[in-house]
Amino acid sequence: MSPTIHCVRHEEGFHNVGGGCTFFDQSKISLMISSPMCRTHQTAPLAFQTALTSTLKPQRIVAFSEAQGLSGGPCDIGSDPDILRRVVEREKWPVNLSFVKDGWNQKKAGSRYSQSNNSIRARARDARLSLRAKLRELISNGDDDEDSYHHQGTGWHNCETRAYVFEHDFRSSHDQEAWLMETRESRWERGKVHPMYGKKDQVKLFTAAM
Repeated sequence: MSPTIHCVRHEEGFHNVGGGCTFFDQSKISLMISSPMCRTHQTAPLAFQTALTSTLKPQRIVAFSEAQGLSGGPCDIGSDPDILRRVVEREKWPVNLSFVKDGWNQKKAGSRYSQSNNSIRARARDARLSLRAKLRELISNGDDDEDSYHHQGTGWHNCETRAYVFEHDFRSSHDQEAWLMETRESRWERGKVHPMYGKKDQVKLFTAAM
C-alpha cells in the first residue's frame, strides 16, 4: 500500500486562535519534512507536537532544501546554514539541519534554486524521488498548479491540508518522475468533485501560473 503524503500550508493569520483547526491522527506519522525557513521551524513543532512527542523515539523535523518557497522575495529567501543552526539551537526547535547545505538560499539565475521553470521542475522531481525513497510525510509552504490564482501567491488556504499518494507502486523505481496524485477523499474535502488533472493539463497549469 502506498504511503500517504500530507502536504500542509503553514502561513500567517488568526484562523486557529480558538483551536478549531486540528490535524489528523498524528500517531501514524513516521517522518516530517519541512522547508528550512525559520518560520516553518517555528510553526511546524506547534502543529505537530503530538507526532513529535507521542512515539517511543522522539522525532525531529527534517529541514529539506527542495521544500522551500519558490519566489525570490525576501520572505522566501532563508538564512545561511550556520545562522540556521544557531537559531535552532537557541530556540530549541526539534529540527534536523544536516541536509541543508551552503547555497540553498541562493536564487540567482542559473543556480539550482533559481525561479526558472526548469529549475523548479528539477527540484520538484528530486523532492518526489526523495520522498518516495523515504516513504514519509511532507510539510512545506505548499503550491499547486490547480487553483493557483485563488489567493495571492498561492492556491492554498491558510493551514490547508491535502493528501497525496504515488501514482505508481512506490516500491518500484520504474517511474523516474515519482509522480503524485491527490486522493479522492482529499479532493472531496475541499469541494473538488472531478478527478485530479492529468500530467499534460498540469504542465499547462504550471506554465500559466509561472
